[in-house]
Amino acid sequence: MISVIIPTVQKKLKVLATLIKLLSEDRSVDEILVINNKPEIPLDLSGDKLTIYTPKENLYVNPSWNFGVSKIKNENFALLNDDMLVCKDFCKKIEESDIFNNETTGLIGVSPSVIKLFDETEYTLPEIPAETKAAFTPLRRYLSTGDWGIAIFGKKKNFYQIPDDLKIIYGDNYILYKNQINNKINYSITNLTCLHLHSVSSGSAEFSPVIRDDIINSKKYFKELERPVQKPKQDILQTAEFKIIRKGDICNITLPQNNCTLYLKYKEGNNVYKQELLSKQILKLLGNRGEYLQLSSKIAEALAKSQNTNG
Repeated sequence: MISVIIPTVQKKLKVLATLIKLLSEDRSVDEILVINNKPEIPLDLSGDKLTIYTPKENLYVNPSWNFGVSKIKNENFALLNDDMLVCKDFCKKIEESDIFNNETTGLIGVSPSVIKLFDETEYTLPEIPAETKAAFTPLRRYLSTGDWGIAIFGKKKNFYQIPDDLKIIYGDNYILYKNQINNKINYSITNLTCLHLHSVSSGSAEFSPVIRDDIINSKKYFKELERPVQKPKQDILQTAEFKIIRKGDICNITLPQNNCTLYLKYKEGNNVYKQELLSKQILKLLGNRGEYLQLSSKIAEALAKSQNTNG
């Protein structure tokens, strides 16, 4: 059986409620632990398999995973985002697979190829035939893994306590890395479609300073496997309204008139995200205010045009 752990700050409650319903009907799930990281608002959800923990303050994602894994009753766990939806018996298909139960396996996540953005007001749940078995491909990297970490499956013995100074991002990279250096093979699921809203919580402006600190703190945890030859190329895009510094998959967007800097993951490998998605994420960081709509579009257009200049 599998214990599911879902941290939430209650951004999309209808999606979370639907996800919990799907998991409650999954025949491999007998425990769902939701961590309410918005303690000032009680979480109005119920279910036979559901337990809600409400800490005194926001633990953020990675400490919530640490806490959740320490509390569950099963050896098998799944760490799921609260802004995603899955097919029927999603967990069962993975738990019953040979890969999940192989001693050489570390962690299993989701390939970006099966993640679909969706409209939360009008969508169709993924329909996967009951006889379909989960398919996997080895994941050779531990950084630049896209949205691999929206659903992570594993066993307690392969979960490593994430350092306290990584709050929101790099938690999945850290546990991937620890499994990799301990001779485990990590995998991506390649045939089970997931719907995902993308950065609903982490894309909020209030979390930008925490993400900035995560980026700085991460450098001490991954340097063992860094390539010594070449540092990520840093490029600068600048107009009168904004300045963008691109380094690797992350960019810093400085807005002089607003006296603020935003931190955004804008590409995966050599592939810059689509302009429409970038615009939406930038607007979220700016608080979804109408006066920033045009500015968000301009910044997104500048980033999208950089597709052909990043190698």
